[in-house]
Amino acid sequence: MMIVKRIDVTPINEFSPETGGSGKVSFITDTGDMIFDCQVKPGRDAEKRNPMLAFISEAMRQVQRMPEYRISKSYVKFAPGVLPEGFAS
Repeated sequence: MMIVKRIDVTPINEFSPETGGSGKVSFITDTGDMIFDCQVKPGRDAEKRNPMLAFISEAMRQVQRMPEYRISKSYVKFAPGVLPEGFAS
C-alpha cells in the first residue's frame, strides 16, 4: 500500500471552466512519486470545482484504472489532511 503524504499540482495550460486545462499531478510517498499527466475537459464538472480539485480528481480517475488498484482497493491511501477541503474521495 502507498500512503500519499503530499500532492503537488503543476498546471501546464491555464485552467478555466470554458477551456479546461492540462497539468501534472504528483502523489508524493515515502517510497517514490506517482506522476500523472492530467487533462481536465471543459464543461459542467470543471465549473463546479477549482482547478486543484479538478486535476486531483483526474489523477484519481487514472489511479482507479491501474491494475494494482483494481486488485486491491487499498493500494493508495492518503495521509490525514493531504486531500484538499471539498474533495469527495
